[in-house]
Amino acid sequence: MIRQFLWLVLIVAAAAGFYSWQLLDQEQNATPANQDNQPDYVAQDLTRMIYDKEGHLSDLIRAQRMEHFERFGFLQFDFPIYTIYQEKVPLWQVTSEQAVLYPDDKLILEHRVELRNMSTDPLFTRIETNAVELLFNNNTLQSNEQVRIFGLGFQITGQGMLADLNAQNIELKQHTKTVYYNEK
Repeated sequence: MIRQFLWLVLIVAAAAGFYSWQLLDQEQNATPANQDNQPDYVAQDLTRMIYDKEGHLSDLIRAQRMEHFERFGFLQFDFPIYTIYQEKVPLWQVTSEQAVLYPDDKLILEHRVELRNMSTDPLFTRIETNAVELLFNNNTLQSNEQVRIFGLGFQITGQGMLADLNAQNIELKQHTKTVYYNEK
């Protein structure tokens, strides 16, 4: 009877040791993967100013939160406000819920994207879409999502667009409808 008890204790101890070894091995394997997805640093209430060659403000980014992922090479913003300047004057202001800035001067904005034209007497006052890609080197943006363009007395709806923010030209890939308002 004592031998059977000793064998039982030995088997239970071996099973407990094997289980704890497996558990420890899983924790060690899971920890590095978790750390790879963590940002290298986080900033709250961030303001980033970019100047041109003459020292004038050309771009301004504000965000509630910014996460920097060195390994993947991008910055992620929560609730960014991006302002584009031309000749020291704000030209466009872009807002969204999330944005990702890539090192090749590309900003992808997603979820309730709104572009506001800040120039005096604009033809287009506002653009709304769900996702847009902004290229800094030539201030162009493109989207394959549904787009609504608002102007003084009209609203244009379409699918996809290509826009040159400097020249203030917008090209719809597919026009859906235009509504004119009779304002008196």
